[in-house]
Amino acid sequence: MQALKNDLKLADRALQIEKEKLRSANVTIGECQDKIRCLTQQRDYARTHQKIVEIPVEKPVLYEKCEACDRTAYQNEKAKYETQKERLAGQYKAKTVIFQTTLFLLAWYSLTTTLFQAVQSDVFLSDCKSFFHDAASFIQTFIGWTIAAGHSAAQISTKIPNAFIAGIIYWLLLILVVGICVAGTGILVILIEIKVIELYKKNCWDFITLLMILTSAAVIIYFGESIKKTLSVNLLLLFVLSQGVYVGLRCYLKNQLNTKLY
Repeated sequence: MQALKNDLKLADRALQIEKEKLRSANVTIGECQDKIRCLTQQRDYARTHQKIVEIPVEKPVLYEKCEACDRTAYQNEKAKYETQKERLAGQYKAKTVIFQTTLFLLAWYSLTTTLFQAVQSDVFLSDCKSFFHDAASFIQTFIGWTIAAGHSAAQISTKIPNAFIAGIIYWLLLILVVGICVAGTGILVILIEIKVIELYKKNCWDFITLLMILTSAAVIIYFGESIKKTLSVNLLLLFVLSQGVYVGLRCYLKNQLNTKLY
């Protein structure tokens, strides 16, 4: 019985504690409801008693010329600027024309004197004749090889018993083989020339190349006899080889420079 009484007292105490908590919660809920009610009233009042207030805002507008404004100073300065600009542009254009004319005259003088010296140089003229003679001999030999190959290929027609048909096939095969060889070689040479011209324009089309051509031609022509004594080489072929080496070096250096920049 005593134990039950103690448990009952503990239960009563716990119930009192819970009642106090419930009472404080109700008080908090009431305060929150009062706050909500006040905020609702303020909101409704603000909605019913709004005031329109205009706030000045600066807005950029386009320039409009004022009729009473005197812009004489501005117009005078603008006119001076335009005049000075035109004068400087004219001076620049005149100096550019003078520079280009001088450069052309120097190049023309160097080229003509070099050509005149080349005409008077027996060694250089002899090497030029020898170069073109060798080139013509090579072309003639190549054509001979091509015709011989055509004759060899056309021998297939001898196996045909009909002489008339065999003769027609013989000449057709000969023309076909010679035409293919000559046309293929010509196309290959043209493609190589186009590629060389493209590389030349891309990497070597400048004033340095002009100086290189004139200098190398002058050295080979003026010192042709000394070069022939030292090296038994055709002077015109030496000039062509020097240009090839120059183009190769320019392409290599340009590629190296672009690689370092990237």
